[in-house]
Amino acid sequence: MSYAVESKKRKFHRVLESLSKPHTPDNAPKQTSATPVTTQDRLSANLSIKKVRLGNTDHSVLPAVQNSINKISRPAHRIASANSNKRPTFVPWDRERFLERLETFRRVDRWTSKPAPINEVQWAKHGWVCTDAMRVTCVSECGGAVVVKLPEEIDELDGFDIEKVEERSQVRARLVDEYAKMLGGSHGEGCPWRNKSCDATIQHLPLTNYENALSGLHTRYTNISKMGDKLPANDIIETPEGLDINSIINELPQEWFKADDVSSSNEEPVANGDIQGSSHSTHSTQSKLQSANRTALALALLGWDATSDGAAGLVGCSACFRRLGLWMYKPKDNGDVTVYTSLNVADEHMDYCPWIDKSAQSGTGRANEKISELRAGWQLVAEAVKVKHRRTLRTMASVDTLNAETATPSAATEEEDNPEAKKKAEREWWAKIRRVRQVLTTKSPKRKSALPNAPQ
Repeated sequence: MSYAVESKKRKFHRVLESLSKPHTPDNAPKQTSATPVTTQDRLSANLSIKKVRLGNTDHSVLPAVQNSINKISRPAHRIASANSNKRPTFVPWDRERFLERLETFRRVDRWTSKPAPINEVQWAKHGWVCTDAMRVTCVSECGGAVVVKLPEEIDELDGFDIEKVEERSQVRARLVDEYAKMLGGSHGEGCPWRNKSCDATIQHLPLTNYENALSGLHTRYTNISKMGDKLPANDIIETPEGLDINSIINELPQEWFKADDVSSSNEEPVANGDIQGSSHSTHSTQSKLQSANRTALALALLGWDATSDGAAGLVGCSACFRRLGLWMYKPKDNGDVTVYTSLNVADEHMDYCPWIDKSAQSGTGRANEKISELRAGWQLVAEAVKVKHRRTLRTMASVDTLNAETATPSAATEEEDNPEAKKKAEREWWAKIRRVRQVLTTKSPKRKSALPNAPQ
């Protein structure tokens, strides 16, 4: 059968199908073709759709379409950018982040002091933050949470018998051991804090550089001095053993005490200039002792500083987050006595504060280190004051020596003005040169005389 006949038959069958097929409206849903759609058909359909979209002149639809495309095509980019803005939580080497965690334990309505193995420093070192009353939660959001509660301590003075006291003590000791295991064990299985925590040097104060130590001391002293009459009297201040406030004042620079200039300018000048020069150092020392604010200096040496929120009469420590209301150490306006009769600037810190704890400041966590050889924060600051004072004295001594050497040539100038002395010096100089020449000149050996001619 020829190709033309086949074509006519196909056309004839199509006409029959169109006549026998019922009429359907244009908006009726089209039946899915039984024949599979090829890849070429899909590509052509997509191209036609893109042409229609590009040819659409309704610009009001474009922003909505663009937003939907961005949401669908770039979700991973958005998630990555959101995660990049979030700070990492596992940074056991970062001291600032450690202090942020430790500060969450500051509120007394949420946390009370615990034994050293499970105190707030240990929880903060292991990545925990205080989120509720006696409740700590992992900062990395691994799902770990612990409620830390211990039975209260009792003793015989409370009316309990010895057996009851010993039993309570044993229960507390066992609970402390269990909570110590939870420091790392209560984290999630995949939490990095489970196997790694901050080391023993995380509490170290940056006091190694004596210039930085003195700068911090000056800043704290200036801030506390501005409180004025809010400060307690000097006679109730108690300092740790080995700290001599008067010695520190003598070794500090004169510029620290602004009242020195006023007091020295109000005094009458001494008529005899020599006496005034010899007594200058004594006068400077007495002036500093009179004008220095001993209360502010004692607080600043022990790490206390005025609070950042500007509350009147309130000082705080940035290492242990202890706050101290100075109004409790001042008499009331109505004449009543103070709440406390003495203020120990060291004991008011927390026990683990590096300003008073040698191990927290200078320790390395090793069991063989000697506590007697370690130094607390206030001791490092006091030593920085002494080092600065010694260097200042050496510099002043060098300047005095240089001035003395520059003043010595005046005598030689007087000799040069005298011609006789000048000639005498020249003769002595030439005499020295001749003596040196004689020593250095070697005598030549004598030449042997010629032998007589032999007889012929």
